[in-house]
Amino acid sequence: MKLERFRKFNTRDVYPGGALDNDMCMTVKAGNRIFLRGQTGLDLDQRMVNPNDAAAQADQAMQNAKVLLEEAGSSLAHVCKVTTYLTDPAYRTEVYNTVGRHLKGNPTVATGLIVKGLAMADMKVELDFEAVIPAGGGHRKFRLLNTGDWFGQTGINRETCMTINTGDEIYLRGQTGCELDGSEMFGLGFRQQDAAAQAEQAMTNARDLLEEAGSSFDDVCKIRVYIGDRAYREPIYQVIGKHFGDTHPCSTGLIVRGFARPEILFEIDIAITLAKGAPHRRLRKFHTDEAYKDGQNLGSRFCKAVRAGDRVYLRGQTGMSLDGDFVGLGDPGAQADQAMKNIMTLLEDAGASRNDICKITTYILHRGHREAVYQSVGRHLKGVHPCGTGLIVDGLANPQFLVEIDVEAVIQS
Repeated sequence: MKLERFRKFNTRDVYPGGALDNDMCMTVKAGNRIFLRGQTGLDLDQRMVNPNDAAAQADQAMQNAKVLLEEAGSSLAHVCKVTTYLTDPAYRTEVYNTVGRHLKGNPTVATGLIVKGLAMADMKVELDFEAVIPAGGGHRKFRLLNTGDWFGQTGINRETCMTINTGDEIYLRGQTGCELDGSEMFGLGFRQQDAAAQAEQAMTNARDLLEEAGSSFDDVCKIRVYIGDRAYREPIYQVIGKHFGDTHPCSTGLIVRGFARPEILFEIDIAITLAKGAPHRRLRKFHTDEAYKDGQNLGSRFCKAVRAGDRVYLRGQTGMSLDGDFVGLGDPGAQADQAMKNIMTLLEDAGASRNDICKITTYILHRGHREAVYQSVGRHLKGVHPCGTGLIVDGLANPQFLVEIDVEAVIQS
């Protein structure tokens, strides 16, 4: 299998000023798996449709996705997961209804986050899509529901589901502290114990959903942990660590501005590839209490890379070297450079290379850091042309971290 990259471009031709020099593309096809660039109100000729209308931007993003998927031999009917990033919770109803209209008849799993910002100041919404061209009988979907039936969100009409089994991967809806039938929300307060209660319910949900779909925590490759306040970090991770035990997934941890509803303190995304009798390789395992030098007592066992067949998942990389030394205090470009060096080493550990990178997601804390970060990333990925998503978030694992980079790769044969 060779990766196919569609609509290659360089960011200097897209963003004002031409200061960024990143070789990117819109779509990467890896066998039956489709990776898309995060889609916004920019049309496919890079023109913003309406800087003041979130619904119009979401509509453009969906139109883009339809075209890009069809170019790769796929369609909107193959979308398994949609992650929606909004810059203001006030946009949620109109954006979700727009997405729901385009995906009518195709319930997908979903995660929804409120972030500090997107690549351009007038972007109000960004949509990440994960799609798989089905083999044989199609995807198996579990626990179908409509968002409008949950917690008084009657103004939203968005068909969704809890779990999708494609035969190779399991996609889970982002899990929070509510019962799987939407009957009850746990941790209704803003204390550390409330965050722990929500994490407990989310992890219980995830275990039950995986069992229903014929999987287990042994197949988990990567988690992304979204937290609404740094104060909740320790109790949430202690619960996560208890549930995963010796599984050792790789992880990315982010502090975001908000979630679907204000009472949600935490959400977890879990990436699962079915092992099919061959256990995943988990590289550079560590315990957080031994590895972290800042006194955080997270009580979790993670690793820095997972190889699952031809898929490679990496821990989110920062200015912390793989030996635990921090590089680039106050310097986002230097931190991004260290993160990219780590990524190249971890890919090599897993039997991959930079040319196998399909998708890169870059998290920064301040718009003013964007140029320095992307220049560093661009130097390391010259000629690779991954697709990408860029987000401005409220915080990372350590207050000194200014950037974190996620990479997904598929090893070519």
